[in-house]
Amino acid sequence: MEEIIQGINELENKILELKKENEELIRKNEYLESSLLKKEDKFIQKEKQYKEIEEQNKRLKVINAISGSGEYKKLMKLQMNRMIKEIDACISQLQNS
Repeated sequence: MEEIIQGINELENKILELKKENEELIRKNEYLESSLLKKEDKFIQKEKQYKEIEEQNKRLKVINAISGSGEYKKLMKLQMNRMIKEIDACISQLQNS
């Protein structure tokens, strides 16, 4: 009979330990989820900043090309040729429609 009571007590202790572990894991998971959300927000903000800087860089290159900088003249010419080809492709598609 004592063995059964001792077994029940051990089982009860194990259950309490597992319950504690489970609660700790739940808290840790909540913390990690919160941390992940913060990091995702930071990533999105950095991505927006990167895109803004990239756009600003493109505008500066165009301004430099227009201002006559030799290095950027070629870039501007290539960009204009690309745009002309895109416009030609659009016109062609409209004519085929």
